[in-house]
Amino acid sequence: MAAAIGSAGADAVAPFAHATLAHSDNFAAGRVIDLVGIDAVNAWTHETAGLTDTHLACWNYGRRRMSASARSGSGCGNVTTMADLAIFHARLWRGELLEPSDSATLIGWLEDTPRGSDTSISAAGALPARLPATVAAGSAHKAGWLPPGCCRNDHRLIIDAGVIPLPDGGWFAIAAIADRGSNYGLSVRWVGYAACRVHRLLSQVATRPCTRAGDKA
Repeated sequence: MAAAIGSAGADAVAPFAHATLAHSDNFAAGRVIDLVGIDAVNAWTHETAGLTDTHLACWNYGRRRMSASARSGSGCGNVTTMADLAIFHARLWRGELLEPSDSATLIGWLEDTPRGSDTSISAAGALPARLPATVAAGSAHKAGWLPPGCCRNDHRLIIDAGVIPLPDGGWFAIAAIADRGSNYGLSVRWVGYAACRVHRLLSQVATRPCTRAGDKA
């Protein structure tokens, strides 16, 4: 979406923003890719964002899209790293990737993504689920996941990344992954637990517990 905003503008992306970011609609994401083309997405990702370990090889929702690397026989494995995701969100928050108004628009869309809770184990809102309510409300994040039934257990994962504010007006970027978890619910809980622990450490507020009923050692 950032690549499409950078090339086609936020107004062109806006019709697909809520479906893509708040609902993780892969067909809407395909429409965003089509605004600029899959190779342009990769060029922006590598050259503008500087994310050298992230590559969109193929996207098949709605229709098949293949990057130049896939067409040359390198396969359709889409890749990224937690470091790249954290770097992306940090650079977006600092206004280094897009024009100021476009940065504000995309951050606003990321602030409108799901917020998890102790009573609802949802991968879509995993990262802010255990943060104080005001902190969770001010966080900007996007999750991605492969749920039970989608694929082999060793392929299932939950990723969530974003920016979390601190009490002193600071912030931190974070990316967390639960990979190959045999218990999907506990994997979702772990992502929220990790974000809570980092927030407690950096905010130096140790009174709010990060553990919840139902957690396992």
